[in-house]
Order: sequence, then C-alpha cells, then structure tokens
Amino acid sequence: MSPTIEHEPGRFFTRVEGLEAEVVYERRGQVLDVTHTWTPPPLRGRDLAARLTEAVCRYARDHDLHIIPTCSYTRQFLATHPEWRTLTNEST
Repeated sequence: MSPTIEHEPGRFFTRVEGLEAEVVYERRGQVLDVTHTWTPPPLRGRDLAARLTEAVCRYARDHDLHIIPTCSYTRQFLATHPEWRTLTNEST
C-alpha cells in the first residue's frame, strides 16, 4: 500500500510508522526552490523520497511552476528522470 502524500505550504510529507519524511521548498513567484529532502533512517530504502519528489514535480507541472533543485537529492532525481527536467530553468 502506498503511503499518503500530504501537502501544506512549504512542504510535501508522509507519515509512516509514526515517522515523517518530507520535501521542503520555498515558493517565490512562479518558482519552487526545493531546499531539503529528509527520510528518517528506519524508512530509507522504501522510495519515499522519490515519491515525495514526484509529488513536488506534479504540483509544479499542474501549476505552471519551475523548480530550482537546491537540494542535492532533488538535483539527482531530476538528472535521472528526464520526464521532469522541463520543470527546471536550465531546460528552458
């Protein structure tokens, strides 16, 4: 069963087994600066960071926003998922 991804201004998160994984961003106009991704050690290896990052990407796409991948995980994710690269300013 897939975990529920929740969104509130500034972050996407999920709770699993009482722990919280998150992707944090700052919105500036039409840009989401993704600054931090965190998955607690007991939850690592379950693709939670990838699912959260995909949620950020879908949100950006659906709202005509660009992503600045300040977070190293987000930079790596975008480098290995070309379908989302059009969301970065580097691709425009």
